[in-house]
Amino acid sequence: MAAAPTNESMMDDSGWNSHTLFSLIDPKFTSIARQNGSTTTDNATGKSAPAPTVTPIDPEDVGKTLGLKQLYSGSEDIHGRYQWTTELPKDLEAPGEDADSAKWALILRRTKAFFDSQKTLELHSIVVQSPYLRELLGEILADYPGVTTTLKRLEFKGRFEPLIHRWSQLKTTITQLKVDQSKRSDPSSSDCARIEHAELLDNVLTKEFSDVLASINDMHDNGVVTYEHLWALLEPNSLIYTKHDSQDRAMHVKSCKYGKDATTNANYLYVTANFVDFDGQRFGMNRLTLTIAEFEGTQPITALPAYPLQYHEDSEQLQKNLIERGGRVEDFASQSFCQYSGVGWTLDHNRNKVQMSVQGRVVIDAGGFNKFNPNLAVHVSPFKDSTTDAGNDPSLEEVEQQANYGASTSSQVKRMQKFQRHYTNTKNFHTNYSSVIFSDNHDAGNMPIDGSLGNDLDVSDHPPLTDEQKMLLGPEIRGYALKEKMWLTFFVNAVSDISFSEGAFDSLILPDNLKDLVLSFTSSQNHNFDDVIRGKGKGIIFLLCGPPGVGKTLTAESVAERMQVPLYVMSSGDLGTDPSAVDRRLRNVLEMCTRWNAILLLDEADVFLEKRSLHELERNKLVTIFLRVMEYYEGIMFLTTNRVETFDPAFQSRIHIQLEYKDLDAASRLSVWNNFLTSHNAAQAAARLSPPPKAPTTAAKSLRSVRALNKCRTNPAAPSAANGTTISAEAEAADHLLRTQPHALKPGEVRKLAELAINGREIKTLVKLAAIYAAYKKEALSKAHLATAVETQFLGNSRRESESARGALFA
Repeated sequence: MAAAPTNESMMDDSGWNSHTLFSLIDPKFTSIARQNGSTTTDNATGKSAPAPTVTPIDPEDVGKTLGLKQLYSGSEDIHGRYQWTTELPKDLEAPGEDADSAKWALILRRTKAFFDSQKTLELHSIVVQSPYLRELLGEILADYPGVTTTLKRLEFKGRFEPLIHRWSQLKTTITQLKVDQSKRSDPSSSDCARIEHAELLDNVLTKEFSDVLASINDMHDNGVVTYEHLWALLEPNSLIYTKHDSQDRAMHVKSCKYGKDATTNANYLYVTANFVDFDGQRFGMNRLTLTIAEFEGTQPITALPAYPLQYHEDSEQLQKNLIERGGRVEDFASQSFCQYSGVGWTLDHNRNKVQMSVQGRVVIDAGGFNKFNPNLAVHVSPFKDSTTDAGNDPSLEEVEQQANYGASTSSQVKRMQKFQRHYTNTKNFHTNYSSVIFSDNHDAGNMPIDGSLGNDLDVSDHPPLTDEQKMLLGPEIRGYALKEKMWLTFFVNAVSDISFSEGAFDSLILPDNLKDLVLSFTSSQNHNFDDVIRGKGKGIIFLLCGPPGVGKTLTAESVAERMQVPLYVMSSGDLGTDPSAVDRRLRNVLEMCTRWNAILLLDEADVFLEKRSLHELERNKLVTIFLRVMEYYEGIMFLTTNRVETFDPAFQSRIHIQLEYKDLDAASRLSVWNNFLTSHNAAQAAARLSPPPKAPTTAAKSLRSVRALNKCRTNPAAPSAANGTTISAEAEAADHLLRTQPHALKPGEVRKLAELAINGREIKTLVKLAAIYAAYKKEALSKAHLATAVETQFLGNSRRESESARGALFA
């Protein structure tokens, strides 16, 4: 062992100590020491010592002497601060890792065993210095995260996960090396050394971890695992299965780490997993964190919130289903207009998931989701290989792993580790009583450096996904719910094709030449006509004016149905009254409609179209804003109003087609009645083919049925509960047929109805009320039901005909 360096060899001949250093910087220190007395007290021994003699130095000479001065840590004060001294520590020993230790293939570091009563020493770390082993481990651990095998000193510690996870590959490699060597007539010395060094590492692992591996294998053979051995089950890059929002998911493990929740102090295994996602521009890798709560004893592997997919009871069929689902998600890379019936969700300002039921039409547009929701934007990392770092942030966890498996831990790594402990306690790990926590990436970590979202409208030419990538693709697709007017995340299994109303446009109560004019303008909207100023005047604006219920809104709806494009319905209430907010929201809506080729319907637009005055400055701002944005709108817009006479003159030149609707005459009302009655018959026919809806069964009724059935089984002569149930089912089926009959109105009765001076919306309401009443009575819709509906609608309304006049309609 090399001798420890002497104190004299490390000191100069000045004899200066810490007091001397203080005095060099500030001569006041000398006077203070003299005032306090001629002795000082040693903090370690408590004994008095002669005060050092200090020679003051001119402050101008501080730091000008060429050379260096080495100080060493001495005793600590009550605050844990070192007293620096020029003397070497008395218990200083020569370092264990020196030139002699550098020649060995492996270095095993051991520490005292404090928590194992059966051991005096335990393995702290393994340092791999052998170039042969580093070469072999470079192949075996090539895709293992956090391991750099090209370092001259490759260090493993902690649970030694990389070595244990890839132990079987090491044994396989040794066997293959021996086979290859046996085939050579004259094997080289390096071939022999490679095998010997590999066997050395294998022997070390066998001696140190054979009992651990045997225990792990025993549990896995029995399909169970303990909390302490979860890390061995979830190997990095392995395929795992989990379930979230009742959706099957497959992911790749990136890493796992034991930790403690800062709020509840509960223990968890935090698993970072990679999956495939789409951000509107490309498919790539995303990352989420899920947790497994601590449990006692053993737990069935398949009962865990996440476990290796190979343990699933039907893993082959599951993988086929996931690949098929991934293919459907891939099909929605481009914008799609769909029907949705299911759950949608978003994140609130606290980043908590908010779910809601969505029933209606949606626009699937991942690029728009990112563009109009920058705070919730999803960004992915490009596909590289199986070790792709997915997600939005560099993994702090990987920095710690690099410290564990690389060379020595630097002060920078220590600072990162300290930051990681704070980070994991405050940001990543949310308190949750569930044992799975999903932290979807909704931040701008992978946003391009210039902040550009790119051309997110043309993604149809992306490379097709492989089956494995489809399997890792989540079930979520992102878009906009038109009825809820919200950007949401949807599930692909709840999406279906839209059944457009082909006859809606034909049922419009408009002259044929006006219908053709409307269609000609809307179908030619894509023609490249522009103003003198680029981007100005490319849109088509329709103004529909007239009294309520004459078909203004229906016109816009039927045009959208004929064109099979989204219809965005907006009112002044959706925009608010604050000018700055109105400007922002209106621009967003117009841009969304343009990118979707949608039709925008601004219903009851009077507040934006009314003449400006000197006394309503705030409303004047709204009119000005609307005039400006309408000028640059590039899509189709329908405006409806009941008060065209109050329009601001500036709007006249911006409106391309103005259609004025009159009150419906008898012939028009007859067409409306026939249209709604035809729709009623179609709905009844569809309902007749569907099974009758089941009435809710109370617990008491259900219990009586069970008791009656049991009595029937024990006493066949008793009245049969089963027969009673059959009679009830037959009666229910008969009632269903009665409730789904077509209407029983005769043509003459419909003509009588058309004489009633009401608008189209009121006709629709009457048919709806009468149909509900007829279904309740188990009768076909007839004039009697409509008469009752008329009474409820016009009761006390002096504007309408008298009671006798209305009664005459049904004479």
